[in-house]
Amino acid sequence: MALRSKVATFKALEAQVEDGHASNATIQKYLREVREQKLRRSELVSTYGDKLIDSGRLGAEELWLVHEQVIVAALDCQDIAIAKKCLSKLMKKFPDSVRVGRLRGMALEASGKWAEALTLYDALLEQAPTNGAILKRKAAVERSTGNNKGAIEALNDYLTVFMADTDAWAELADIYIETEAYSNAAFCMEEIITAAPHNYMNHLRYAEILYTAGGADNLRTARKYFATAVELTSGNCVRALYGLWACARAVDAFKGSHKQPEDESELLELSGKRLIQLYKEKCPEKAALIQKMVESSSVSTQGSSQYTVSEK
Repeated sequence: MALRSKVATFKALEAQVEDGHASNATIQKYLREVREQKLRRSELVSTYGDKLIDSGRLGAEELWLVHEQVIVAALDCQDIAIAKKCLSKLMKKFPDSVRVGRLRGMALEASGKWAEALTLYDALLEQAPTNGAILKRKAAVERSTGNNKGAIEALNDYLTVFMADTDAWAELADIYIETEAYSNAAFCMEEIITAAPHNYMNHLRYAEILYTAGGADNLRTARKYFATAVELTSGNCVRALYGLWACARAVDAFKGSHKQPEDESELLELSGKRLIQLYKEKCPEKAALIQKMVESSSVSTQGSSQYTVSEK
């Protein structure tokens, strides 16, 4: 109830600002709420934050925080003029600040001056080599310009210091997948699973990477993680079921003419049955197609009748 009341209060406050007739005190309170809740309201913050600054009604304790907030919002809206106006004031007030330097770099990025932004970030990192915000900005520039090697280096530098940042590990995994460095991508996902073992998507993504990499050992490991994703979703994730079913078939292909163990045959059968059942429940018009796919691709010696799922 407390959270619901807080959300309702914020929405009412935001409505007053959007109306265009809010007082300076209301705008100031709104900007403070956006900062504290880490919300993204770029257009409103840029427009009304700039007006609040021009009014001269801000106290010293919030004046420069609002300048920084407006700069980021204005750059998000590609309103370079407002961003530069606020940035010039910050640079005059804090000429040697690394924090202000990061904002300068972001303004260069917004203007498409990627090389200048990188040069500035490198200079700032000489002053503050473990500054996480700047390391991430550098990685973002490298990523935006298509320099995957540079982005990998920047993210590795960042993760050397901030090892618990799962978002950074996920971004690094994405780059490794793009460059087909699947073993490195798998390592990134292992770090994420360690940090968040109950998130089924982490297990699912790790399994998909191993399945894509191929090889008997990777497929067997992938099968375990697909099975974990199925378990964590109570058998209701079609993507995990597809992965488990496909993985069970692929593992069997490596066995050649050897007889498939009973538990593995059962895994293939059960995942196929569950897929058909879900389609009959959620998407009946495609259920026959899925059943045909499962039956035609079956490697079980028990025949296709094992996949028949009765209608409820």
